[in-house]
Amino acid sequence: MIFSLTAFQWPPFITGLLAVVVVLVFGLMAVRQLTPGVPHGAQNVMESAVDTFQDLVGQMAPKALAPNLTLLSLTLFLLLVVANVIGLLPLPGIGTRWIHSPTAFLSMPAGLAIVIFLLIQWSGIKYKGLGGFLVGWFWKPIPVFGVVVNALEQLVMPVSLAFRLFGNILAGELVLRMTTNPHGLSGWLVVVLVGTLWLVFSLVISLIQALIFTILTVAYMSIQASTEH
Repeated sequence: MIFSLTAFQWPPFITGLLAVVVVLVFGLMAVRQLTPGVPHGAQNVMESAVDTFQDLVGQMAPKALAPNLTLLSLTLFLLLVVANVIGLLPLPGIGTRWIHSPTAFLSMPAGLAIVIFLLIQWSGIKYKGLGGFLVGWFWKPIPVFGVVVNALEQLVMPVSLAFRLFGNILAGELVLRMTTNPHGLSGWLVVVLVGTLWLVFSLVISLIQALIFTILTVAYMSIQASTEH
């Protein structure tokens, strides 16, 4: 595994593309046969997810921003869930017994964080206007020197998002590999007992990290779009 932001790597590209395809297919399945009344199958799951994220975003974001953020946050969450869970599947990979999650490579979390950083700035310009956005950058909380404070704050956001996601997913996969590599009877006991428990734990962590990344994205964009910020 290469810890690089610039070197092209096939594993995260392939698994990241796979995650995108899975989310797209699921979305198409959910809207393929829309029916009135009580929804069923994928439609039921999608409608429940949309309602959940509408309530979540509605509590955090300004009213003008909430409709745009609902679908963005839901799509981001689904993508991260699939991307995080891919590495927990014991599928044959190229030169390894496992396929690594794309989020276990620093390049994907960093790329997502950069996109989120740009969206944060976009939300500030769109909902406060360019003048209000610049005033917020240069005049708050300290006139003139506010740009230094805001620059540090804005840079910490994507860095913390990227490294939190990357570190948790990578650590989970590394421990899972160590606990599912049996050697003899004792090794199989470790796989059955420790490996299974860690697999369940890693699955929960994958869901939690996807939710944290999504919630923080909504929070950062909401703060930037707020006229009080």
